[in-house]
Amino acid sequence: MAKKNGAQSVELIPGRKIILSAGVGKTNVDELKWLTETVLSSAKAWKGSGWAYIADCSKMSPVTPAEGGELVTMTKKFVEAGCKAFAFAEGSSVMLKVQAQKNTQRSQTGIPEGHFATVQEALDWLKKEVHI
Repeated sequence: MAKKNGAQSVELIPGRKIILSAGVGKTNVDELKWLTETVLSSAKAWKGSGWAYIADCSKMSPVTPAEGGELVTMTKKFVEAGCKAFAFAEGSSVMLKVQAQKNTQRSQTGIPEGHFATVQEALDWLKKEVHI
């Protein structure tokens, strides 16, 4: 069952070490801080073996610079906690893809990152390319 706070929700992918978050509409810094802590809490058991994160932002509005800064912080914390790859489901939004790529570049983590139209494409990529 998904945990929810405002525009954000978090759930585990059954049978895999993958956490999926989804947002709808406009989010804010407080919701992103909740998202970070919720994902980190869910991934604690996988720190040693590694896990992956999928952000379904296909129904999200673009973020402000303040929220973008929080996403950079979140990315760094996820990598420190054993995240091995990021996948983004962005639908057909070029703006969301550009923002996600810039936020990951700003975090300077160097881990694999994929951009996809759907969550299923992201799951397939994580299985085939990252083996999670």
